[in-house]
Formats: sequence, C-alpha cells, structure tokens
Amino acid sequence: MDELPKKKSGSPFLRQCFVTAAVCTNIIAHGCVIGFSAILIPSLRLPESHIHATTSQESWIASIIGFALINGNFVITPLMDTVGRKKSHLLTIPPVLVGWFLTLLVNDVAGLIAARYLQGVAMGMLGPLGSIIIGEMTDPRNRGAFLTGVSLSLTIGVLFCHSLGVYFSWQQSALTCSFITFISCLLIIYTPESPSWLISKGRIEEAREVFIWLRGDDDQQMDELEKMIAAQATARKASVMDQGLPIRKKISYFFRYVRNTLKKPEFYKPIIIMVVLYMMFQFAGINIISSYATDIIRQVVGPDANANLIMVALDIERLICNILAVFLMKTMKRRTLLFFTGGICVLSYIGKGGYVYAKQNNLLSYDGQWIPLLLIGIYMFSLTVGISSIPFALSGEIFPLEYRGLGSGISVLSLSLNFFIALKCFPVLTSSIGLPFTYFLYAGVVTLCLATVWFMLPETKDRTLQEIEDEFRGLSPNDRKSVEPLNGRTEMLRRVSSHIMY
Repeated sequence: MDELPKKKSGSPFLRQCFVTAAVCTNIIAHGCVIGFSAILIPSLRLPESHIHATTSQESWIASIIGFALINGNFVITPLMDTVGRKKSHLLTIPPVLVGWFLTLLVNDVAGLIAARYLQGVAMGMLGPLGSIIIGEMTDPRNRGAFLTGVSLSLTIGVLFCHSLGVYFSWQQSALTCSFITFISCLLIIYTPESPSWLISKGRIEEAREVFIWLRGDDDQQMDELEKMIAAQATARKASVMDQGLPIRKKISYFFRYVRNTLKKPEFYKPIIIMVVLYMMFQFAGINIISSYATDIIRQVVGPDANANLIMVALDIERLICNILAVFLMKTMKRRTLLFFTGGICVLSYIGKGGYVYAKQNNLLSYDGQWIPLLLIGIYMFSLTVGISSIPFALSGEIFPLEYRGLGSGISVLSLSLNFFIALKCFPVLTSSIGLPFTYFLYAGVVTLCLATVWFMLPETKDRTLQEIEDEFRGLSPNDRKSVEPLNGRTEMLRRVSSHIMY
C-alpha cells in the first residue's frame, strides 16, 4: 500500500479535499475536451484553415465523444473492481494526452475524429469512476458538496477552453489544455486506494488505515467502518467456494446470479433512476450548448450578436451557479433541488422555443436582445444549479457496494448513448424541424424523465451509503439492526460470475 502522510499533517476534511481535487482536476481536463469542439468547428469554417469539414463531419467531431464513452464504460467496469480505483484512475490519463498531441499533428478531419475518440474513451472510464472515488472516500456530511465538484469541474474545464479560444488558435488551445492532464496525473499518484475496494478484497488492515487517514477515528466514523466491514464479512467467507468449479457449473451460477440480481430492488432501482437522470441530463442540453455554443447563440439572439463574448459570459454564469450548487447541496434536499430546477429548465426550453418561433414568423410586437439573453440565462441557471449536479452526486451515493462497479457502468452507458444521440441529432433536428420544435421535443423528454424519477428516487441527503442501500432493499430501521448485510450464497455467485464476465 502507498505510504500515507502522518496524521498530524492535516485534518481529515483537508485530506478528503485533496482526494476530491485529484478527481476534479482530471474532470477539468475532460471539460476542456467537451468545450473544444465549440472553438474547433468555427475555426475549420475559416477560409485560411488547412482542414475543412462538411456539416455532417462537424457533427461527428462534436458527437464522437459520446460514442467513445461507451467503450470507456465497458473497460472501466471490470477494471476498477479488479485492479482498484487508483490504478484505474491513472489509466484515464494516457488517452487524453495522446488525443491532444494527435489533434496537433493531424491534417484531416479523420485524424481529428480519431483524436477525440481516444479522449472520449478516457471520459467514459472516468464517468463512473470519479463519482465512485469521491463517494467512497468522503464523509456523508460533506459528500454531496464534494460530488457537486464533478459538475463544477466540468464547468471550469469548458470555461477554460472557451476562454482560450477567444484569444488563441485552436492548436495553441489544445496544447495548453494538455497541461491540465499532466497536473491531474501528479495529484492522482499521491492519493490512496479506496477503503471500500480494499475491504471488498479482504485487505482489512490497509482499509482501516486509509479510512482513518481520510475520515478520522471518532465514534461515528468508526461505526461506519465496522458496518462496511460487516457487510463484506460473509462475502469473504464465501469467496473460496468458487475455487475449482468446472466451467459448466460457473456458467450455471452466472445465469442464476444474473436472474436473481435482476429481481433485487437494490440493483434495478438505482440503475433505472440513474439511466433516467442521465437521459434528462443530456437532453436538458448542457453538452449541446457547450459544443454548439456559438451556433445556438446566433440562432437565438441574432446573427449580429457577439457570440464568443456571450459564450464566455454564459460559462462564467455556469461557474457561479455551480459554486452556488455546492452550497445548496449542503442545505437543500436532493429531490427538492432536482425538481425545482427541472421545472425551470422545461419552462425555459418552452420560452426559448416560443420566442424563436415568434421571431421567425414576425409575431413579436416588441423585441430586444435582452429577451433571448434573459431566457438563455434562466436556462443556464436551471442546468447548472440542479440538473447537471444532482445526477453526478447521486451516482456516488445510491449504488450498493456489491453492485457499484456494474451498476455505475450500466448507468453511465446510458449517459454515453444519450450524449451521442443528443449531440448528433441536434444539428439534424434544427435543420429539419427548426430550432423551436427541437426545443419543444427536448422539453418533452426532460418532463418525462422528471415524472419517472418523482416516483422512484428516495432522499439521500445526510445518509450513509449503507442506509441508502438498506432503503432500496426495503429494510426498516429495526430490520437494519438484525438482518445480515449480504447473502453469502449470492456473493459467492457474484464472484463465480466475475470469472466469466471479466
């Protein structure tokens, strides 16, 4: 195990801040990747550009990341459960660096798409991994605020990249963005392994040392540690049962495990919730406006608008609202914040669509540039305060340890698919049915997602991961004191099946 600093070197809170900073710096680098298409695509349209792209190729440059995310999702699911959270985190660095350098060296659109594909694979790996690392290594009292740092970091990355694009060429911007990835690599090297993963591998003493270093040794923290150890005690005893089994028996156990797992509410409920939340996140349009910012601004505000200046101003608003979200996550319930901002998002979608439709058909008795700017500002507020922060916070909270890697991988697969669909279809829809009806369509998707989550999502604020898991399992507070944390037979089947799946 990596050598940990002496306990007197800092408070548990500061150590949790350091671990979170390592994750968030990497996410900032990925935010640069998302925002890069907004400065790259307009630059390729310039006559002096040595690379030119068609409209279809431009949509591939923006959306290929979503397709690549899927590959990263499949890679990270077995990886973080076998080699650990830290090593998996380090493996997200090389694809991003190679992608930036490839971007600088290529001379055609295919090379640019290949470079962004590599970066998308790394993003797909970090998607489920980052929230899991923060969720497992931070105190429940501060976990929501730390997890909100995921969306805050994406915002900082997008703002940083868009700001570079105002003053520098896209080649200079790409080179500058690569340095963020180097910094994140250095931070990751000095972070410890997750105590939850160490416990799942039976390395109890190492886990205990890391847990105390991260969280302190007061009674409340030690009680949570003992509950985590107890939840894996039966699993460790059952782990030897899969040794020497014939392949036919393993296959039989695998299908039995899958059949039994799919029936468990602590497995399927969190997955359904996260699939729907990630769909809402993408169709709410946070990555759409990050990738097609200047095009959207010119369509909504007007062709004479200073699109670059407005783009940076919106990024600054997004950053401020993300900081506000950190404090709101500490004070407001998750459900309240989600449905409040979700409702505002739907109304702002309808407002923007109605405004553009009325403007295109000369139905406005009065018009001023402040009207679309206000509508876009309200829309950005709703996205960043709740819709873009709640899903990432919940992804680190609602999955049981037994299914955390698999569950996160499946749910983030939904994020990846919807990322690709939303970005690839947006320019197609706007050119075929127009921007107003595209907004109305996306507003309908967000409304449907909110209605689904309303009936399924429990409140998770200020609750331990074990308490959240127990609620999905349908256990009352009295049941939690007496029931065995995990079924040994089920855990044995899970371990047997892992030999086949991975």
